[in-house]
Amino acid sequence: MSSAPLRVYVQCNPLLDVSAHVSDEFLVKYGLERGTAILLSERQKGIFDDIEKMPNVRYVPGGSGLNVARVAQWMQQAYKGKFVTYVGCIADDRYGKVLKEAAEHEGIVMAVEHTTKAGSGACAVCITGKERTLVADLGAANHLSSEHMRSPAVVRAMDESRIFYFSGFTLTVDVNHVLQACRKAREVDGLFMINLSAPFIMQFFSAQLGEVLPYTDIIVANRHEAKEFANMMKWDTDCVEEIARRAVSEVPYTGTKGRVVVFTRDIESTVLATKDGVETVPVPQLDQDKVIDMNGAGDAFMGGFLSAYAVGKDLRRCCETGHYTAQEVIQRTVARSPRSPVFLLEFFCFRCRLLMPNTVVDMISMVWLMICFF
Repeated sequence: MSSAPLRVYVQCNPLLDVSAHVSDEFLVKYGLERGTAILLSERQKGIFDDIEKMPNVRYVPGGSGLNVARVAQWMQQAYKGKFVTYVGCIADDRYGKVLKEAAEHEGIVMAVEHTTKAGSGACAVCITGKERTLVADLGAANHLSSEHMRSPAVVRAMDESRIFYFSGFTLTVDVNHVLQACRKAREVDGLFMINLSAPFIMQFFSAQLGEVLPYTDIIVANRHEAKEFANMMKWDTDCVEEIARRAVSEVPYTGTKGRVVVFTRDIESTVLATKDGVETVPVPQLDQDKVIDMNGAGDAFMGGFLSAYAVGKDLRRCCETGHYTAQEVIQRTVARSPRSPVFLLEFFCFRCRLLMPNTVVDMISMVWLMICFF
């Protein structure tokens, strides 16, 4: 019998995704350009009221870090309430309740703060064809307090966790919150991981990032963020492999586990760098006609990566697991587990191959197919 996975602590800005299919006229009404992502302004006032009136409206827990947490928990369904703890700030309002209850239903421990300074953060997801136009209102997410970071729930979560995952967006709230987790990771011999998240983090929060990097065991980014990271470091290169190599060898690091850098490149191979060198992990081919929504692919990758790392898999296998979860998510409108017998079989086989010999998995899958289709 396999041992329980290492516990994971995730911190980010929680947002409730309020999504619906809309018309081009709807986008024009709110001054939106297809496929873009913006922060809520006066021009978009009322968009949430309008989108909630639509018959196909859906509410899904969101925000980059919570997406990661949900996918990681999805891959470890046997450990609901015992695997991922999520920390952020919401309000005691309707959006906050929906977000918290939905995430808890999926098995995530929600150690969230409730503030009265703003309403819960939300993101209007306007769907037109295969494109998503996003309007985010951060709201309460900006008000995570130092008092909550010292609360028994957060302290207990940090004490119990051995993997700490932060999005770069947390640097925009209070770098001291991030440093608290960095130091706790060292204290418990845990692993600290940060996702660079967006180019503007390097452009406007480089000082905060610089404080955190010496504690960071694993740096994660996509190709665009990696190139902006190189600009921040004043490296004269836009080669992703070279940036990864230099991030391992030249970025200050005071840990003992060895710096790891993971850079994703959409459908191209993922770059994996350690002190032993740089390698690439191929992304399996996927029929592009099956792709419904590329948004969230990076978060889904990280959820899969974390789930594999937590059960002791090597870094290459962690990347392969991330590719699997990313490809499953982009074939759906939201990051959730579908229920068809074939998908359940695929998920079961992939999940079990993390834990047991392939021959055993193949025997079980044959029995499953016989039950479902004969």
